[in-house]
Amino acid sequence: MNSKSAYEIKEFLKIYDIPPGISASIIPLREAADRGIAVDSEDPVGITPYLEGYDALFTTGLSREYVDKREFDLFVSIRELLQNALDEEELTTGDTQVQIEVDNLGTWIRDRGRGIRVEGLRMGESNKECWMRGYFGEGLKLAASYLTLNNIPVYLFTKRMVLRFVVLPKDARNPGIFILLGRAREEVQGTKVLLSGYKADMKFMRKIVRFWNDDLKGKLIVEEQFASKDCPKEMPSAIFDFPDLLYIRNMYVGPMSQVTKRRALLSYDLWWVRLDVSRKLMTQTMPNVFLGIAHMLECSENARKRFAEKLVEAGMLKKKSMEDGLAIEFNPTFSVVEGHLFVYAFPKGMLDAFVHVLDLHDKKDLIRRVLSYEQGLSAVSQGFIPMFMPYELSEEVKTIPPFKET
Repeated sequence: MNSKSAYEIKEFLKIYDIPPGISASIIPLREAADRGIAVDSEDPVGITPYLEGYDALFTTGLSREYVDKREFDLFVSIRELLQNALDEEELTTGDTQVQIEVDNLGTWIRDRGRGIRVEGLRMGESNKECWMRGYFGEGLKLAASYLTLNNIPVYLFTKRMVLRFVVLPKDARNPGIFILLGRAREEVQGTKVLLSGYKADMKFMRKIVRFWNDDLKGKLIVEEQFASKDCPKEMPSAIFDFPDLLYIRNMYVGPMSQVTKRRALLSYDLWWVRLDVSRKLMTQTMPNVFLGIAHMLECSENARKRFAEKLVEAGMLKKKSMEDGLAIEFNPTFSVVEGHLFVYAFPKGMLDAFVHVLDLHDKKDLIRRVLSYEQGLSAVSQGFIPMFMPYELSEEVKTIPPFKET
């Protein structure tokens, strides 16, 4: 490296507030051609008033193959950008008022957070806290890379910088992801992300964030704040009287019927469940969804009652006559989330909810688990209320006392 290049890089480190330890990741633009790197630094006409000019390239360490392995798509990429903005907004202001605007340049996502540091766009760098929605620390990088690879240029405006993702060399089988380091004409507090040329459907955008989704307005059954064993900060989870949506940490994952392969009678937002690095819910993490729902039910008597009502409406829980007495038939449908839950847990207080919806308020002490029809007849003859249920249920169901012959 000649002395002029060394001087330039020192200036770039100062201008873009980059630690000297990663100076090798910077390539001055005037040297790019000499290194065989063809950089197209032209921008759409409408964006040029925001820019003073570009100075250098910065390598992220990402490649097309790496992005492809993460199986991102448009939905996941937009979701990652929104959750990054929500995290920054909440961390800095305690609020979640992220701004989304669509204009002739494309779609803008703005937060009032800490802003972006250039080194944070390298793979392996993260400043995420345990409670944040984007806990892997690579979502923004992967999302911007995926969009750029798919002809949606991404610009990040932060402080007095503009950071534009570029793919080099374009015609390579496995090109790298670089960032053009540029100077912006105006200072930005926080971060403004521009998806150039992409006109977002605002209904689609609003569905991605739980508390923006109009379908869930007025449908809240319960919202509880609690910490996890791995993170001390209390964060909210919620259940809604609306069918089949799954949110994790406020961010839409998809219809429950697609995500868990089981339809849901209610909708859920579970904070302390993690997606896989591919931003999907994998088989090995699926039990955590049901355990998260069970924890929510244990937090709220009202939620347990509404849950039990749904079981009755779906025919999974019923009261029936048996000889000269009563019996309870609890036959949860395992192809339904609310039924499959009981394979993993029988939430504390759920029997009280059953008693409430079946109008057996003064008869709880008479309920006994039975294993056969004959045992049920014997229970009825002794003045008990037999409760029939399948053997596949969680061990916690044994909190319901069994029938014992006398």
